[in-house]
Amino acid sequence: MVDIYRCYELWDLAKQALNIEGNILEVGVWRGGTGSILASAVKDSNKRIFLADTFSGVVKAGPNDTNYKGGEHSDASFELVDNYLSSLNLSNYKLLQGIFPEDTSAECEGNIAMLHCDVDVYSSANDILSWTLPKLSSGGILVFDDYGFAGCEGVTNFCNELKLDRQFTFLHNLNGHAIFSKR
Repeated sequence: MVDIYRCYELWDLAKQALNIEGNILEVGVWRGGTGSILASAVKDSNKRIFLADTFSGVVKAGPNDTNYKGGEHSDASFELVDNYLSSLNLSNYKLLQGIFPEDTSAECEGNIAMLHCDVDVYSSANDILSWTLPKLSSGGILVFDDYGFAGCEGVTNFCNELKLDRQFTFLHNLNGHAIFSKR
């Protein structure tokens, strides 16, 4: 579901995160495509990739979200993603099943060099960022997927609020990523 431009950008940002203290966290894994890109980009390093998903669809949809009602993207599973990543000979990842951060954040160790947040709804993005911020290293990278996309107004509004925070540099590259770097 992620176009080649966003996939390349995630690869490139993960490579840049090699120079930032901490691991990489992706919340909203779906079938593991972008997670495999992140893990492949840093496989020859000591970075771990934490891949968090409910594997039962979107949660926390609310009044800020115009399209999502909850449960969308439920056509994936822990086993499907684990088998896919294993078939690529990747071993630098840990799958976390449940709502992040409530259910699985305790399993996400160390500082965060990069977060890829692809949860589609305002409340989830807000909760994930609230957990991540104290662990985000200086120079850390935040990537929010679906920024500016019709139907994902919750994430767009969340990012528009976040870009007012002076502790970040913000970039919108018109392909659906809102990128923040911690100053």
